[in-house]
Amino acid sequence: MNYTFDNIAGYAREKEELKKLCDIIRNRNNYAKLGAKLPKGVIFYGETGTGKTLFAKVLANSCGLKLLTIDLGNFTDERSVSKKLKKAFSTAAKSSEPAMILFDEIDKVLPNAQEEYYTDISKAILAQLLTLIDGMDSSGNFVFVATCNDYYALPDTLVRPGRIDKKIHIGTPDYSSRVEILKLYSGKTNCRFQMRMEELAKLCPNFSCAALETLINECILHSDSEGYVSEQLIRNTILESSSQDLPRRPLTQSDIINACRNIGCLIVAKNFNDGDYLLRLGSGTVCNLFFNSLISYHDDDFDDEDGIDYNGDDENKISENDEYDRDDDDYDDDDHDDSSENYFSENDYIQAVCVLMGGYVVEEAILHKTYDNVGTLLDTVDNVLDGMSYLGLLGPDLRYSSKRAQTMPYDQDRIDKINARYDKIVYESVQIAKEIVYANIPLIKGLIPELVKKRSLFKKQCEELIESLGGFTKCDLR
Repeated sequence: MNYTFDNIAGYAREKEELKKLCDIIRNRNNYAKLGAKLPKGVIFYGETGTGKTLFAKVLANSCGLKLLTIDLGNFTDERSVSKKLKKAFSTAAKSSEPAMILFDEIDKVLPNAQEEYYTDISKAILAQLLTLIDGMDSSGNFVFVATCNDYYALPDTLVRPGRIDKKIHIGTPDYSSRVEILKLYSGKTNCRFQMRMEELAKLCPNFSCAALETLINECILHSDSEGYVSEQLIRNTILESSSQDLPRRPLTQSDIINACRNIGCLIVAKNFNDGDYLLRLGSGTVCNLFFNSLISYHDDDFDDEDGIDYNGDDENKISENDEYDRDDDDYDDDDHDDSSENYFSENDYIQAVCVLMGGYVVEEAILHKTYDNVGTLLDTVDNVLDGMSYLGLLGPDLRYSSKRAQTMPYDQDRIDKINARYDKIVYESVQIAKEIVYANIPLIKGLIPELVKKRSLFKKQCEELIESLGGFTKCDLR
């Protein structure tokens, strides 16, 4: 079969990226005259069922490359993978015609990014592959291409520049791509659909290309005797498909609570600060680097996610089971590092309280209950408020220092005024958090199952998912 760009429905941005790569490979001699080197390695990565292998085959066909495939389905053990690798590189190097070595689902046999090798043979496969890629002539006649589902688990030694030079993410299709994919598959049948594909695409935001194809096929199989597919049939099929895509690991109550809480914090934080973030299930995070940094300054056990590469290269440094319990509610400045490069204003602190309360509000909105035994969220709010008072951000007349209080106790009237200000900030923060959360309830409901299933989502992944779910609604709170 000849694979062409016409076989790829949707994915306009990704196809443009692929066309540029095809141009470089087809005209490699012209680029070589300019001093450029042909990419040695290319990797297509993304969720299962998104068409990564199709993209690779379109690349080979469009560039006229002889395809040498390393398919794990044809092997009974890892030793045969090693043999096939060596043979493929040798064949490509000796071939007089341009070639492409395609290693499908490479992440299945290689060690992970933490170098926790599955077997000695797995380690040997990686070492051999690195040697073979390093031995490639960048001006040569062939290119190495791989596909993988979990790019972030691949060892850094493989994906560094000079080995895998080009990385193309093929994620779950966005709305416009879903429309095109549904039209492609529905156009191959004589069945009549009551619902337009534009409307159907809105009902399946997290579906992969393979899931969309299966959806259309199931609708056709259950159409009536005249080949009519009703709207009710479509909705029932979508519901059934969604229930079959539940995570394979057992869900815990903590998973659901943390998903609600962390997504709530993320959504409120996003309204104020759209900087780097990592959306994950772990406790002790508001999933935003700016606010994590502020909060961790006043809560010793709060995770500021320091050192995380928010492009996704250091995902395995993150513990998904981080728990935090604060034993001492008194803020002690001696325990904190004054070398922080961040300087936070009163407004930053108030927004941080809003962010924390965003998690509380989502629990109430989605679960119709609130919990504070997973992460002690309200204790963290108290620590942030204490920090505001200590730093004088509530005003010098409302400053409270635990050290000063030991030698010169404050009068009760001052303490009552500080507590009243705390209560006012919390009350107003809850109202602000509610406005932001309730403007984004459909988005939050779509994110919860994805986070529970995937455990963590880096900003790029999450932003693509948010866009596919209809986008984020920002609230003007002036």
